[in-house]
Amino acid sequence: MTLLVMGSVNQDLTIRVPEFPRPGETLTALTLETSDGGKSANQAVAASLVGATSCLVARTGPDAAGEQAVRVLEEAGVRSDGVSCGTEPTGTAFISVRDDGENTIVVLAGANAQLRAEDCSAELLADASWLLLSMEIPQETVREAAARARAAGVPVALNASPLSGEPVDLRDVDMVVVNDGEAARLLGRDPSEVADVAAALGVGTAVITHGGDGATVHRADASTIRIPGVPVDAVDTTGCGDALAGALLGRLTCGDAPAEAGKIAARFAAEAATRAGAQTSYPRDFVV
Repeated sequence: MTLLVMGSVNQDLTIRVPEFPRPGETLTALTLETSDGGKSANQAVAASLVGATSCLVARTGPDAAGEQAVRVLEEAGVRSDGVSCGTEPTGTAFISVRDDGENTIVVLAGANAQLRAEDCSAELLADASWLLLSMEIPQETVREAAARARAAGVPVALNASPLSGEPVDLRDVDMVVVNDGEAARLLGRDPSEVADVAAALGVGTAVITHGGDGATVHRADASTIRIPGVPVDAVDTTGCGDALAGALLGRLTCGDAPAEAGKIAARFAAEAATRAGAQTSYPRDFVV
């Protein structure tokens, strides 16, 4: 079976800075790197590298960046038959990375804004064991794609990131994956103050990631599974959340239980943090 990942493809422009600039301040960057990214492309690559069959549904632009992105996906073992070419340029992410590995990201949607639910065809859904969505594409597309998957009997996981000011529709979502800050925004309070996080969100499973401290899996029966973090010397945390989400869903697609899938995903994301970049940092020789 296949993990179907639907969402964004970006070209990442990454600068390394000694510190993030304050409003009105100009700093000199240390380096500039161009690489391939986008939350969903990252997730599809991560899933493939932990042993899953993954297929990406996305839009690139009619440009060299889009052609390069597809080549990189295919080299990582990702099926690209769900990737089509839009009329806008390939999306671009502007990333600043501080010396301690923390980052800030600004995204220009480009062709990602043209992705539609119909791009997730019945033929692709027929072979899918999960659909993994994220939110660098129009929310209407996310909602409609989740509904199409639910109607086809395919469980839906939503990496609810990045969050906008709009309410997030979780009616057709089986699993939501968010970090601590995103969980607090969805719940309206700190997750530690909520007795049953999954029930409060109306989903079967809620996965809350804690950066280097691992993740917690909240189940609909109010039980929790704690996934410990893997200590590393972080170089760049860009794409680590995508690495964890993609690896987690990839291993669930392979048939792993949530606890085992989470441990593998945490190891994969930790190893990615020890190298610069998003997809470029993902270990190609990862051993499950």
